Order: sequence, then structure tokens, then C-alpha cells
Amino acid sequence: MNKRPTSKNPFKKLQAKFKGLTKKQKTRASIIAGILAVLLLIGAFVYSQTRKKDEAENKYQTVTLKKADPLTFKGIVKASTTQDYYFDQSLGKISTINVSDGQKVDDKTALLTYENPEVQSQADEQNENLNKLNVGVKNAQETVDAANTKQAKVQQQVTNAQNEYNAITGTDEESKAKKEAAKEKVDQTEEQLDAAKDAVLQARQALDQANAELSSANEAVNNMKAKVSSTVTSSSSGTAYVNQKGKNDPSVPVVQVVSDDIHVEGTVSEYDFSRLKENESVTVKPIISDQKIDGTITHINQLPEKSSGEQASGSKGTASVSNYTFTVKPAQSLQYGYNVQITLPLDEIRLPNAAVLDENGESYVFVYRDGTIHKKKIMTEKQDGYIVLRSGLKEKDKIVANPDEKLSDGQKLAVD
Repeated sequence: MNKRPTSKNPFKKLQAKFKGLTKKQKTRASIIAGILAVLLLIGAFVYSQTRKKDEAENKYQTVTLKKADPLTFKGIVKASTTQDYYFDQSLGKISTINVSDGQKVDDKTALLTYENPEVQSQADEQNENLNKLNVGVKNAQETVDAANTKQAKVQQQVTNAQNEYNAITGTDEESKAKKEAAKEKVDQTEEQLDAAKDAVLQARQALDQANAELSSANEAVNNMKAKVSSTVTSSSSGTAYVNQKGKNDPSVPVVQVVSDDIHVEGTVSEYDFSRLKENESVTVKPIISDQKIDGTITHINQLPEKSSGEQASGSKGTASVSNYTFTVKPAQSLQYGYNVQITLPLDEIRLPNAAVLDENGESYVFVYRDGTIHKKKIMTEKQDGYIVLRSGLKEKDKIVANPDEKLSDGQKLAVD
């Protein structure tokens, strides 16, 4: 029958060795064990305190200063000018579209020709009236000529009567009688002359009136003739686009003249409106490509578009945001209708609110450099809820993001 193996117990061996020691040796071993236990406890305590201190020192974080992210806006490419020419019923019917689709046109180029049959009929009637007025003027002129002739004849009679009167020089009774008769004849012819002059004056007034009526009728006829056949010309240069549907539909332009010059129309909300400045540089990027084009803000509309709250019918109490349009002139040409992204770089550095300390009305931060912090006075400005740096720091400086009253100038600091 096999014997079971005996288990080895190291404590039993240690106890056996300890039992084999003398009393003096046992006392010495106990002292050494106690010293080791105390040293172990001291080491654990020191490690614990050092770890807590390191954790306390590492509770601070830093942030590296950089310029604020640029603002971005939506935009669309538009022609600088677009002129629409609609069917004008008052001019009659469009007889000819004088340009073809896609044709380049200049200022004053003929676009549309109208014919108006109704006006032609009215012009014919006016022509008949004009003929009658011409006859009236001719008759009035003849009356004036006849009156002038009669006046001249009577004038001659007055002259003859005066000559006869002056020729009688005698003083006898017979001469006196002849002279009296001659004087009566002078008076009669002078009265006839006055009547002849009045007739001439009336005839001339009638002629003037007839001429005025003829002139007015002529002007009316010319206006009528201008409306019978009229031409509409372009008020700008560019490319003409023709829509045949517009010949009979007044709501659709028959011809559009789109300028070759383009601009980008952007939209900005009231939150960023104050950021825009005319002549400011931006970048324009079509959303369909990675192309980036330099641009300049040329105009900012001071009047808002209809707000989102106003557009929503029945939205009482709904907060609305006003949007404004602005114009950008790109350095390169773009296709009409392209949607683009407009980027406005912000030349400013924004500081974390918690990083800025206020003391006696002045602002400070702790600049971190090579393991040491330095208290630095800065100038700031609050703008749209941000603290914007004005002076005292520069881009790529590193500052403590969460300082407190325990920090001091020149302190060594371990940070995360």
C-alpha cells in the first residue's frame, strides 16, 4: 500500500526555524520586522501625499491662442443687371422679335417690333380731319389776303381824298364849299380804312387759330403713326434670352437681357450683420468644386428681407430672425445661378471666459512658458458674447485656461 505525500507548509518551516533561535535572536528579529513595517507605512504615506500633490498641480489646463474661425455665408451667382421685356398690350401685337436666343446685344439694339391695327384706323380718321384743317387754313389765308388787298385799296382812296382836299386853296364861297365836301370825303374813306383794318385783324386771328388746330392735329397724327409701328430697344448690353411664350403671355418676359458682368449675392443674419464691412476681402467657393476665388464686399443692404417669423403665417409669438443681403464682386467670372459659400476671415483672437481674471478693473491672464507661468496684463473687448483680445498677447501664445487665486506670477506649474 502506497503512502500519501505530505504537504509542504513554508510557515511551518519558518516557525521551526524561529523556534530554533535563541531568545536574543528572536528579540532582534522582532525589532527588525517592526522597523520594516514602520518604513513601509511611511513610504505608503509619502507616496500618497506626492500623488495627491501631483494631481493637484495637474488640475490646470492650457490653451494655445489662435485666430477665431472664419464666418461662412450662403450665396448665389447673379447677373449684375437683368432687364426683362414683357408683352405690352397697349402697343398692339408683337410682329417681330428682332433678336435670337443667346445673341449678344448692345445698348439701343432693337428687340421687339409692334403693329397696332386699331391705332392705324384711328390714324386714318385723324388724317381725314387733318385734310379738312388744311382746307380751313387755306381759306383763312385767302381771307387774310383779300382783307389786305381791300385795306390797300381803301388806303389809296384815303390818300386821294386827302390830296383833293389839300389841292383846294381858294377863299371864296365856292372854294369853301368844295373844301368842305372834300373833307367829308376824307372822313368817309378813313372810316372805310378803319373797317378794312379790322377785317384784316379778324382774318389774321382766324388764320392763327386754323394753324394752331392744324399743328395740334399734325402732332396727334404723328403720335398715332408712332404707335402704329413701334420698336422696343435694349437699355443695356449683354446676352439676350428669348421666350416665345411671352408673345401672348404678359406674365412671361419675351426677352431678357442679362449682363455679362456678374456678382455674388450673399445672405447674413442679424447676428453677424455688424461683422460685414464694405471693401472687405472674402473668399468665394462654389459648392460643386474646391475652387476658391478671392472677392470683395461691394454693397451691404441696410434693409432686411422679410423675416422668417413674418413668412410663417399665423405664427404669433414666434421669434423671428432678420436676414440681410450683401453683394460680393468675385475676382473671376462664375456661372449664373451657381450656389457658393462665402468665407469671411476674422482677424481676432477670442479668449476663454474662465482664462481672464479681473483685478481692480483690469484684465489679466497667466501665460505658460517652459513650465513657468507669468501674470500678464491684457486689453480686451466684449463682443457678441465673446472676450476678444485687443492687446497684450499674440497668436500661438499659451495661457492657463482655468486659473484660480492659488496661482502666482513666476510659479512653476505642471499642466495637462
